[in-house]
Amino acid sequence: MRENGTEYLSERFSTDEADPAGSWSEYLRQRQGSVGLGFGAGEFNSQAYAQNAGQFQVVRFTSGALDHQRSRRDVRCDGDNSYRLLIPLQGRFTFEQGESREIFEPGRVCFFHWGQPLWMRHSETISALILTVPERSVDSARAEGGPLALDDTRPLVRALRSQVRMLVEEEGWTAADFSVACTAALTLLDGALNPSPGIGSGRRALDVERARRLIEDHAHDPRVTPEAIAAMLGIGERTLYKVLKSSGYPSPGVLLRTIRVERAHRRLSVALPIDMDRIAFEEGFPSTRRFREAYREHYGQTPARMRAQILGTLPQIDTESTVS
Repeated sequence: MRENGTEYLSERFSTDEADPAGSWSEYLRQRQGSVGLGFGAGEFNSQAYAQNAGQFQVVRFTSGALDHQRSRRDVRCDGDNSYRLLIPLQGRFTFEQGESREIFEPGRVCFFHWGQPLWMRHSETISALILTVPERSVDSARAEGGPLALDDTRPLVRALRSQVRMLVEEEGWTAADFSVACTAALTLLDGALNPSPGIGSGRRALDVERARRLIEDHAHDPRVTPEAIAAMLGIGERTLYKVLKSSGYPSPGVLLRTIRVERAHRRLSVALPIDMDRIAFEEGFPSTRRFREAYREHYGQTPARMRAQILGTLPQIDTESTVS
């Protein structure tokens, strides 16, 4: 079903009995990108179920024993700087990227950069989910510094795992619903990549927690400024800056702007008609121009262009304020 230029598609795949290795290599190239494969001497077969809407994609696959190696040459050929989330369902595999090496099995979550060389090996049949994480769909700094293995003791990571599984377990998706559900998964991932600055205890810790909550609760109001947050707390603006900085948070102004931009970004990522002016106002920006400037500074592109890339469409702007 096509909605606002974006179509939800699903596809089932099984390796060709005449050439299982060749057909799986070609399928991976089309669905993910260039990667070298090392097949064992035994019989090999694999199956996959892929779903996508624009740049949102999740694939459930089962694969026989295999070595994967994505070289620097593969990376250069693809020019793909996105990320992947890999969730094992059955079996175990070893994954290595940069200086990190981890063993994954059901219950763990692997997060890796597709724009860097990698190596993966499994000597047994595995089943897993792989979610494409479009470039800039999560905070760039968090993604670049993210761990290979997410902390599975955090409830947020377990919620992320459940959300991705839901994408392949449910049926009847439309492009709009699928993009909403994928955006929810990426929001959880963005939170899971945040190391959660320690707040500690005492009066200052209480001020930090109250400040954070006030900023999140009132970010939608364009009248709210760092000075207003400080007044609500009964402290000076300079003190507010110091208590946030002491707990690893950015300045109050940067935190306000980041929350506003990221909330607007999530609304732009859904395959439904949107009104840019309305989003800017409802997320706390004094004008659409200020919203576009803040968005471009944060994501490196205009809101309309980023939306077109995520949804796999060309920008369709009927007026200065409306994007479909």
